[in-house]
Amino acid sequence: MPVTRFPLALERRFTRLARRKWLTILLVGLLSLASRALLLPILPIPQPAIQDEFSYLLASDTFASGRLTNPTPAFADHFETPQVLVRPTYASKYPPLAGLVMALGQKLAGHPWVGVWLSSGALCAAICWALQGWLPAPLALLGALLALVKIGIVSYWSEGYWGGAYAGIGGALVIGAVPRLLRRRRSADAIAFASGIAILANTRPYEGLVLVLVCTAYLAAISVHRQTGIGRLAKSLALPMALVLIPVFAWMSYYNYRVAGDPLNMPYVTHDAQYAVWSPLLWQTHPAAEPRYSSRFLRDFWVLGDGREKQAAHAIPVKAHVSDLLDLGRFYLGWPLMLGMLALAYPLWRNPTARAALLLSAMFYVGIAFDVRLYPHYAAPATALIYVLAACAFRSLRKAWPGRFAERVYLPWFLFGLFAVATLPGLHGSRYWFGPADFHVRAKRAAVTKQLEREPGGQLVLVRYGAQHDLFEELVYNPADIDRSKIIWARSLGPEKDRELLRHYRGRRAWLLVEDGTVTLSRYAITGEEVVNASAGGPYY
Repeated sequence: MPVTRFPLALERRFTRLARRKWLTILLVGLLSLASRALLLPILPIPQPAIQDEFSYLLASDTFASGRLTNPTPAFADHFETPQVLVRPTYASKYPPLAGLVMALGQKLAGHPWVGVWLSSGALCAAICWALQGWLPAPLALLGALLALVKIGIVSYWSEGYWGGAYAGIGGALVIGAVPRLLRRRRSADAIAFASGIAILANTRPYEGLVLVLVCTAYLAAISVHRQTGIGRLAKSLALPMALVLIPVFAWMSYYNYRVAGDPLNMPYVTHDAQYAVWSPLLWQTHPAAEPRYSSRFLRDFWVLGDGREKQAAHAIPVKAHVSDLLDLGRFYLGWPLMLGMLALAYPLWRNPTARAALLLSAMFYVGIAFDVRLYPHYAAPATALIYVLAACAFRSLRKAWPGRFAERVYLPWFLFGLFAVATLPGLHGSRYWFGPADFHVRAKRAAVTKQLEREPGGQLVLVRYGAQHDLFEELVYNPADIDRSKIIWARSLGPEKDRELLRHYRGRRAWLLVEDGTVTLSRYAITGEEVVNASAGGPYY
């Protein structure tokens, strides 16, 4: 075959494969799983570092233990830590679905990351299904492959425990059901729409609600425009959606009751009412009354650390959102494709599918822009819309560049684009979203854990911070069953309170960890003299 015909022949084979829709959905999902599994020798199972990750891992461990929540631990003040509830129960503050999926991985394969890995494959498959509802089969597969390369193999969603794959799956089900429901009102598509709502409600409730409202409004507007009737649409959706959503919301109410003591109050809301002084939403212009904190560290974290970050975003929201938009583009598309889409803005607007996706994306962004910060996993419900636009951009490029020359360069250009958005620097940057800060926490906990795991019997580490401590590098986190842990991490609250904790865990070897930019670990005994010596030098409780 002449070299000049090879790209066109390859494209024809690609098109034939793409038309086998369920096969391509399966292949895209399996390709994501297999690719990441093959990388394990050079990118091993990631270690947690961000505070939110430890909270999600607590949820995983709780569910894997067969419980929805845990009783408040004895001496709870020593175990209070960001993003975790200790009262009225000991649990993660986050919605439960991510923890449930990780618990599945923990039970089946011994590690919660297996759940994260499975979710990446499910995300890529769900995006492929969603795009097939909006686009011709070849373009849908092309967009799904782009998602696979950019976020489906290595990204901070797959390399951490707080990512957006779960919300991305829910959003893809909602987004993919919309055009299908407009063409044919099948019960299966209504169930997909409802399943997406259920997933979003248990992953990113606020952003998920915005997406559902936007998509529902779009369904209603198109139905009115086509004169097909909103009433008939609602009637066809009501029963299948009720069969899915009624038991889901009943379970959510029960979960809220067990964790937070109120069926209508999410653990997230309960947690923030206990600790936060600034709302994450822009319309709060003044801080709430400062709660009573059990330690100086918690006060500084919520008032100085979290509070100042939110105050800065409240003061200059435009600057914060410009930065966030660039981060969103860098994460989902990469600079080459993002700049290419900007150059093709006019052709994209003339494309009806792209125009609809642009409008839905814009309305979604307006709704979630009330949050002071928009990390990429906050926007995860709209992931499928982004790759609808990306696929449309490739089609616009080909139409703008007609002729045999385009036929010869189209597929190589596409392959180059996939390579460009997945360059090694991009992989490294997306693996650790916060850069070197991630490594600091991993290194500190790993070094202490490695040392103490060699010690016989149970260990108790009381953590004390100095003036050089980074407020966002927290070390005090524990699994669901604190008392059965080999190593218990607790906060040092001063000699008197520490003495009570040491008596409670008298069968364990006690250690004092002082973190003041660097870590110092020493024995911590219950004798008065040693307690006084350990607390000398202006401790930071």
